[in-house]
Parts: sequence; C-alpha cells; structure tokens
Amino acid sequence: MSLTISRYKGGRNWAVREADTGSLVVVTVYRKGAVEVVRRLTGRVPEPTRRQRRETFVYEAKNPLEVTS
Repeated sequence: MSLTISRYKGGRNWAVREADTGSLVVVTVYRKGAVEVVRRLTGRVPEPTRRQRRETFVYEAKNPLEVTS
C-alpha cells in the first residue's frame, strides 16, 4: 500500500490518495495534517522532504494496519 500526498484540485488543501487506485482517502487543510494521516495509516513516520508548490509526496507503507469489522 502506498499513499500520495498532493494538492487537492490545485487549491490550498491537501489530498491523501492510494497510489495504486487513485482513490481519495482524505482531504486536509494543512500538509502536516496529511502527513499525520499517512503516519497513522501506515504505522511509520514519513521522511521530511523539501517543499515545493506543486510537489507530490509518495510514501510506501511497510506494514499497513489491518482494519477488522
């Protein structure tokens, strides 16, 4: 499972999406919030990257959390 963080519709919000399917997971106001969502879903802390205006961040999950009903 890999997740991407990118600008949502080119605006000021941030979207977390599944890289394989492109499915939208969550939209946040701040990039730090999107990084925290990725951290909680993947169970690891993403490495900090240099920020650029239109940059897309990709994080690989080593041990994804399993959701049980």
